[in-house]
Amino acid sequence: MDEVDTPGSASRSRARLLAKLAAQTLGFLIGIAMLGYCVQLALSGENRRALQSLSEASPAALLALVGLSAISVMANGLIFWATLAPVRRLAAIDVVATNFLSTFLANLPFKIGLLVRIAIHTRRDRVPLATVMAWMAAVSATLVMASGALLVAALVRDATGPLTAPLAVVLMAAGCAAMVFVARRLSGEAGHRRLSRLIARFGGRRAMRMARGDVARQLHAGIDMLADGRWIAVVMLARVLDFAAQSLRMIVAGDLVDVAVRPTNGMIIAGGHYVVGAVSPFGMLGFREGGAVGIAVLLGYDKDGFAPVSLLASGSEIIATITGAGLAIAWLRLDRILRGKTAGKRRAPAA
Repeated sequence: MDEVDTPGSASRSRARLLAKLAAQTLGFLIGIAMLGYCVQLALSGENRRALQSLSEASPAALLALVGLSAISVMANGLIFWATLAPVRRLAAIDVVATNFLSTFLANLPFKIGLLVRIAIHTRRDRVPLATVMAWMAAVSATLVMASGALLVAALVRDATGPLTAPLAVVLMAAGCAAMVFVARRLSGEAGHRRLSRLIARFGGRRAMRMARGDVARQLHAGIDMLADGRWIAVVMLARVLDFAAQSLRMIVAGDLVDVAVRPTNGMIIAGGHYVVGAVSPFGMLGFREGGAVGIAVLLGYDKDGFAPVSLLASGSEIIATITGAGLAIAWLRLDRILRGKTAGKRRAPAA
């Protein structure tokens, strides 16, 4: 009898599921606790004057915060669209709408935002699941490249001063050029054969058969995505726009509560704010806010004084994504997906 059919195997599966549920719930509660701690800092006596100035803020400044958050989410949607473009062409507005919805849901545990993104692209857009996974990996690779450039720029910021932001852009460009160079060696049919031979050398004939299968070819699409220098350039331009909008959002939020945020520091804090939320396995809520405060402290800011800035930045994004998610649900016709139907007229053609 197959092991999966035995009572002991079923018990172990239930135990693993319960352990995952417990871990996700605990992680989410930790995020809520971190968010509560940031709120407590923001409401401390030292911030009363700052909160009073916030109550007197102009509607234009508050709308600017929400607008910058919307630009950031749209830029991330364009990153997803441009990354996939070398192998499949989806409508940019559809991918941006999906990103608004999944970004809002990413505040919750259990990777709900990621699961919804996968469901939309596999069931509505007819992108194979393996290709979607390769797509997510390719997006992650470009994010690692961009965040690595920011990290290096942050480490040398005292020496580079106002040149920190240009240095980060140069490092992004250099890293992506190297990534494209390597990916081109492994892309296409010739690259797939090279990888198949390499896999067969270590895994034998069975691994060779798997490497030559349809799923392996769909996974290989991720390398093809990274091998297209023109589209990777578009991805990096969208990433620069994203970080610029987030940095400016930190500066505007600081102005609203009388905290001076330098552009260079705003760029570093905004980048860390985004990356912490992206890598958190328990949802973004609380972890981004706590991460931004922690990075600000490392840069010399007072944690009590910076907490309102972090909360304003995250709050404006939640408002933007709630609005965008509502529009996305109507635009993407998610009711069709829930009923098990797909919009045939929106089926993506091959590139």
